[in-house]
Amino acid sequence: MEIERIYREHAPQIAASLAKAFGPARLDLIESAVQEAFVAAIEQWGDTEPQRPAAWLHEVARRRLIDALRRAAKFSPADDIDAPAAASDAFDDGDLLMMMFACCHPAIAVEGAVALALRTLCGFPIAALCRALRAEESAVEKRLARARAVLREESVEFAVEGDLDSVLRTLYVLFLEGYSAHAGAAQIDAELCASAIRLCDLLLASRFASPQVHALQALFLLQASRLAARIDDKGDLIPLHAQDRARWDRDIIARGMHHLAAASSGDTLTAYHLEAAIAACHALAPSYDATDWPRIVELYDKLLARQPSPVVALQRAIAIGRASGARAGLRALELVNLDDDPVLAAAQAELSAQLGDTRTARIAYQRALELAATEPERRFLEAKLAALRTESP
Repeated sequence: MEIERIYREHAPQIAASLAKAFGPARLDLIESAVQEAFVAAIEQWGDTEPQRPAAWLHEVARRRLIDALRRAAKFSPADDIDAPAAASDAFDDGDLLMMMFACCHPAIAVEGAVALALRTLCGFPIAALCRALRAEESAVEKRLARARAVLREESVEFAVEGDLDSVLRTLYVLFLEGYSAHAGAAQIDAELCASAIRLCDLLLASRFASPQVHALQALFLLQASRLAARIDDKGDLIPLHAQDRARWDRDIIARGMHHLAAASSGDTLTAYHLEAAIAACHALAPSYDATDWPRIVELYDKLLARQPSPVVALQRAIAIGRASGARAGLRALELVNLDDDPVLAAAQAELSAQLGDTRTARIAYQRALELAATEPERRFLEAKLAALRTESP
């Protein structure tokens, strides 16, 4: 029995279903009830899960929630706590989207909203949240506690009313975690990417459809088109220059370009537009050498001006190294204020190796290896180090 897989598949939908029935203001009790249901599953299922695991978990969580609400005396006389709930393995994506809007209520700070949505509706454990949000555990816990408190204090209802920017940011982080995981045995989780794309499609079918949402979906699709080529049959990383572009999904690229065209209507220009344009440069390039790196640097310049961050500065520096040579790339990397990042160390190593400075490259690759959090990353960096060790210092 793969309880982690089952949790990720079903916990978000169960939480959304219970929030729809009992109200997002009770999210703290709902989350506890869902956790208790999975503890019960571990204790009672043994090595064999029931035929309808989602229905079993939903009913146990519902009963635990009712018990908790009775103990806390939180029901009004109008509440029908004994109303039977239909046990079902099928949950509505629309409920999941509405719950995401509840988590992203305007009264909740953006940082707290993103953390709450990822925790409750995307199944992110605390450790993954800390990595994805680049925050300490204590800070993440405080954000979550405050966000849950706001849901209670504001008596937030289950409706598509919330902060669209927070919802889009949540989907963005969700997709990135699927595209390149921050930890674990696998570098890619295609299911997380697919979830982000599916939820974005729901947004585009709603009154929230806008150039900004089209831009985000364009980014998702253009990046997702390359997923199959980013790892080999063993799950090892394949760098961009070595990827078989015949494995890039041209149908998904076409969909992405359609959304990018839709995003260009009006005068709106967001960070998502610029990132999608960068992804399009990669997706449309016939080869690695034919990639328009100067154009990509130009787009990163605009992105950095609009959204200053060390991560954007890092990606810009890497692009400069490809557009203008290793020395220019290293100079740009020196300006990046990003501590303990394996991508930064690996970029320093690669550019140093290109200049023939194998000693510096080995030191940087070793540092990247120490910081790497996924097994494919470690194997990739170990191979790089092994290749350098065969060269003269």
